[in-house]
Amino acid sequence: MKKYPGLNLTTTDISLFFMRKVHSLLRLSLFISLLIVCSACEDKTLGPPELSWSLEDAYSQAGQDANLKCLIVFKDGHIIKEKYFHPGDSLLVYDVRSVTKSVMATLIGIAIDKNIIPSEDQKIGKYLLPLDKYIDSVKANIKIKDLLSMSSGITGDDLLDIPVYNNWITSPNQVLTVLNEPMHYTPGQTFEYNSPAAHLTSVVLTEASGMSTSQFAKQYLFQPLGIEFHFWQTDNQGFNNGAAGVGLTPHDMLKIGQLYLNKGMYNGVRIVSEEWINKASTFKITTNNVEPFGPGYGYFWWIGNTGSHGYFFSNGYGGQFIVVVPDLNLIVVATNAWSYLPTSTTNQDWYSTISVIINKILPLYE
Repeated sequence: MKKYPGLNLTTTDISLFFMRKVHSLLRLSLFISLLIVCSACEDKTLGPPELSWSLEDAYSQAGQDANLKCLIVFKDGHIIKEKYFHPGDSLLVYDVRSVTKSVMATLIGIAIDKNIIPSEDQKIGKYLLPLDKYIDSVKANIKIKDLLSMSSGITGDDLLDIPVYNNWITSPNQVLTVLNEPMHYTPGQTFEYNSPAAHLTSVVLTEASGMSTSQFAKQYLFQPLGIEFHFWQTDNQGFNNGAAGVGLTPHDMLKIGQLYLNKGMYNGVRIVSEEWINKASTFKITTNNVEPFGPGYGYFWWIGNTGSHGYFFSNGYGGQFIVVVPDLNLIVVATNAWSYLPTSTTNQDWYSTISVIINKILPLYE
């Protein structure tokens, strides 16, 4: 083993030095290669180049909205494109507002599948009488399906009058507040978007199952889908809000879309019956076009069509969407910031995002 005078180094030292340099260069080369591969994957679009360009145009248009956080296109079992904005992140948990209602519809279906609730024709008085012994006979005879199809007949429309929701959610007793509202229509006859009435589905599920809605969801929906429970707002009586307030990531939302696209199956496991998926996602009542792109309503899912293709979508305040197009095997997920923004801004964000999805993205796959 030779020594180098003045350097106090041996041939072994010199060899180890160069070996470390080679290993460092190899690691750097591997890191650069991975960056190139990941960059290519991030922008990968399945299909011909012209489709890629058109999809990129749609994303560019969507990205002009300052509050857009996420846009995911999923087709034929693959994420075609996924992008986060202003900034956003795949792990960021959003209060997805009325997307919560579509989660509630799924949970009611699971409860019916398990015979915890006999059917959606069940009258709500059976479950609410312990909470309001003075409930009138008309409200007691409202059926669960009337709540699910936004046709309870209870006065209140928070699409047209936002204070309806704000006044209800800040009331001392959210259950009694909605049950004390007068009737506006005969149950089951007329669509009126009433989030306080939708909340009663969570109350019914809790009373029927003996579990909180969040506990029921964790056991029978979130865990089977591989969704971590993040949060779910509760009312002053401890019932999870059936109208809004569940926390989901964009990928959680995509999993719910996949569950519906696959008729109640996820990764080969049956979570909810195909019969219920079909009921929830097909036309039950006209909305009279109270919201663009959603002329019909199922069970807490909006129903529409573009060209010859029918779609249904979960729809949250400010631009939270799960759009499912079954015959195209397509799902689009979007989220927007909404908290502390003026209603005029959130309404514009909502319209801009759904317009891009329906008018720009869906036609690419027809």
